[in-house]
Parts: sequence; structure tokens; C-alpha cells
Amino acid sequence: MQGVQRYIVFTFLGLSMLLWVTLSKVTAALAYAANVSDDPIIGSQFTLSTLIGLVFAVVFGFVGFRNEKANTFTGEVIGELKKVTWPAKKEIQTATIVVIVTTLILGLTLFLFDTVWGQLTGIIYKN
Repeated sequence: MQGVQRYIVFTFLGLSMLLWVTLSKVTAALAYAANVSDDPIIGSQFTLSTLIGLVFAVVFGFVGFRNEKANTFTGEVIGELKKVTWPAKKEIQTATIVVIVTTLILGLTLFLFDTVWGQLTGIIYKN
């Protein structure tokens, strides 16, 4: 478990930063909707909504990291991900090309069916 501790720390840091950005945007939108001033605190980019998001994110990160169940679960997930056999670059490129070509073929097929059925229904409804 000691070998994955740094990954656990980075996971909680990343989640906290994601939460910070999300909560900052949500509180800014709520302040705008409620017609409440979102005053700048440090410069024009660090506003009250940014501070609120930061405080909640830090609390979340600290409480989540200190929670034994969350810490153990995150460690187990990281341990399982280390066991995964990831595809090689060539396999990813081939699979991507297959997906793109398949999507284009299906899109073209749907376009043709839509065009044909549109023409047929146009003929039927004109009479």
C-alpha cells in the first residue's frame, strides 16, 4: 500500500482542484442568477465565488484524504489499475480508424435512408 500513497495524494489533489473549478463556476452562476455581487478579492480573477469554491475543495480534499475508507478504496482502485494490460499505440490507432470509418459508413447509410424515405413520404403526401 505504501507504493501507491503518492497516487492517492495526487488523486485527492486532482479531485479537489476539479471540485474547486466546478464550485467556483456554480457559485458564480448562482450569484449572477440571484443578482448578488461577486466581488473580486485578489485581482479581477479571484472573486468571492472562487474563494468559496476553494474553501469547499480544501475541506473536501482534507476530509477525503483523512477518511480511512476513502483512502483504502482509492488505494485498491490504483492497485487494480496497475494490473491492467493497456493496449499498445498501434492497437489504439487501428481501433480509432475502425471507429471513424464505421461511423462514417453508418452516417452515410442513415443519410441515404433519410433521403429516400423523405422523398417517398413527400410523394405520398402530395397525393
